[in-house]
Amino acid sequence: MIRLAQVEDAPAIARVHIDTWRTTYAGIVPAEHLVRLSYERCEARWLPHVSDPQGETHTFVAEDRGQVVAFASGGPARDPLPGFDAELYNIYVLKAFQGAGFGRLLITRLAQDLAGRGYHSLVTWVLKDNPACRFYERLGGWLMGEKIVEVGGKELVDVAYVWPDLAVFCQDNAPSEGPPVE
Repeated sequence: MIRLAQVEDAPAIARVHIDTWRTTYAGIVPAEHLVRLSYERCEARWLPHVSDPQGETHTFVAEDRGQVVAFASGGPARDPLPGFDAELYNIYVLKAFQGAGFGRLLITRLAQDLAGRGYHSLVTWVLKDNPACRFYERLGGWLMGEKIVEVGGKELVDVAYVWPDLAVFCQDNAPSEGPPVE
């Protein structure tokens, strides 16, 4: 099931967020940074986003047997590239559930939500060494730009993937089957 996140989901979102960072970014982000990640601090950062369904940021969760196993959030572009007005801020899928289609369902649901709120295009920033870059490419994302970011005291390259037309993205990635979407 894919659905809009609720306040009660904040602890599960924090767990998915941190557990995914620790499995995905091991060897990319300094180990000390990954060890210092805190479920409690992460939950506190997510609470404002899931507490205001009328806010600019929307977060969707994917459930498997009642457990949140993935989430995606987005809203207006924070660091806009010319011509791109919306941004996929986060998408994280627990390692055991990667490759099962949750990521595609989540990003498509978020894109539908953004298009329904009047946004026309989408950008996401992802660490260049993240193996998920192939996921964005399979979804038709175009590589467009990069910047240097600092994570845990280490400079890393962040790359932008873009989709210039949300309506086309939604049409091309609409699920033919899979978990129910609310």
